[in-house]
Amino acid sequence: MINPISAINLLMLSSSGGDDDVYEVVMHHLTDHVLEGGFIGWLNQNLLSIKLFGIFDMRITKWVLMLWAVMFLCIIIFVPLARTITKNKYGSKSRWVNLWEFAISFVHDEIVEPNFHGETRKKMMPYFLTLFFFIAFANYLGMVPGFSTATGNLAVAGGLALCTLFFIIVTGFVKHGPMWIVTGIVPGGIPLPLFPLLWVIELMGILIRPFSLTIRLFANMTAGHIVIVVFLFLVMMFQNYWVGIGSVLGAFMINMLELLVALIQAYIFTSLSAMYVGEAMSSH
Repeated sequence: MINPISAINLLMLSSSGGDDDVYEVVMHHLTDHVLEGGFIGWLNQNLLSIKLFGIFDMRITKWVLMLWAVMFLCIIIFVPLARTITKNKYGSKSRWVNLWEFAISFVHDEIVEPNFHGETRKKMMPYFLTLFFFIAFANYLGMVPGFSTATGNLAVAGGLALCTLFFIIVTGFVKHGPMWIVTGIVPGGIPLPLFPLLWVIELMGILIRPFSLTIRLFANMTAGHIVIVVFLFLVMMFQNYWVGIGSVLGAFMINMLELLVALIQAYIFTSLSAMYVGEAMSSH
């Protein structure tokens, strides 16, 4: 996310007529790039410069670093939290622990419980808790000055969606057996001549689901970036300080709106994933 600090930098560059410099600053926030300088830059230039199997580029990029940051944040929050909850079976007086217990209860009550029943709910909680908090942390870290929104990358959003697709297929096979993909996805009682057509339609529906999840998360997390860029480019268009002030205020308001959007998108992605997996458990 382009934050107010970056907005001020853009205004300074635009006032000096550095259109190319402004472009570089904007694209720095919207696109991925290999990190240079420091220890990570040294790793990229020396140890990771050779592609794995001659195909895979293993150099550390901005998005990769952000994914590591999200993973590290999840570990330092939830590992000690799990130990504290385990030791205090009758509840904790810590407000910090109660805050995260409330968030976990929200995922259970609003996402997992409506789509699963009985003991299945406990088995499904780890995946959907991980998915929800990983996306939420990635979204919010992108709003910190100097950081980037990992979920604003198409590959990251697509990878999360493919995890859900894999979970859907595995759940269907485990619950209904290997023939689930043939008979379990088609409604029962249909005439035999219509079976092949409906099977193709249902299979396409399953395969399209990760695509829709990817585009929804990617588009919504990138939209804020684009709107802010539009606000900031108004400065270069009009070359007016009053327009500059209004543009910065507009960018700041979009950032405030993104605080809500970041949480909503995590909820929508996780809720739809739970719905899709729940459908796979209920054979037609």
